[in-house]
Amino acid sequence: MPCSDYSVMFVPETTFSYSTFMHVTIVKTLHLPFAELTLDSSGIIRVNYLNGSIIDVPEKKELFNAYQELTNDVKTLFIFKAQSHVNFTKEAKVYSIRVEPLQPFMAIAVVADNLAYQLLADFYFKFYKPKVAYKVVKSEEKAVEWLLEYRKAVNEGRVKPPKSLKLPFFSF
Repeated sequence: MPCSDYSVMFVPETTFSYSTFMHVTIVKTLHLPFAELTLDSSGIIRVNYLNGSIIDVPEKKELFNAYQELTNDVKTLFIFKAQSHVNFTKEAKVYSIRVEPLQPFMAIAVVADNLAYQLLADFYFKFYKPKVAYKVVKSEEKAVEWLLEYRKAVNEGRVKPPKSLKLPFFSF
């Protein structure tokens, strides 16, 4: 079910580089009032929470619909990062835990680019362990490296894939 409160932008000509050896193209971008989501040609979705956003249950539901739009229920690699002053309500956290088995996450990397965010993320994940592989990293480049290595390990059978939804048939 598509969301009605976001705009879709196709930008296949936009290319950027994580390092000198890997160039990717943005395939699709969704703009929500509180987040920007991008899908790139390597099959990674980036969720960037916007400055000053308050994430509650309605926003989580809108994100869920956006994930479905971008993934078509295929398990996908995700990078989450937040700009300054992003707050998640207790209700949003509880809702996230409840719907996690329905999410199209193959693996999750959380970018925490400063010590304060790293400590918060590590503390949060000690009490709430996602049901999929996850890692807190210092940079988006490290997130991409880890996610691509994880997908390679799944494709080679070295790691068990997530249990629900469809797995993609691609190997990058």
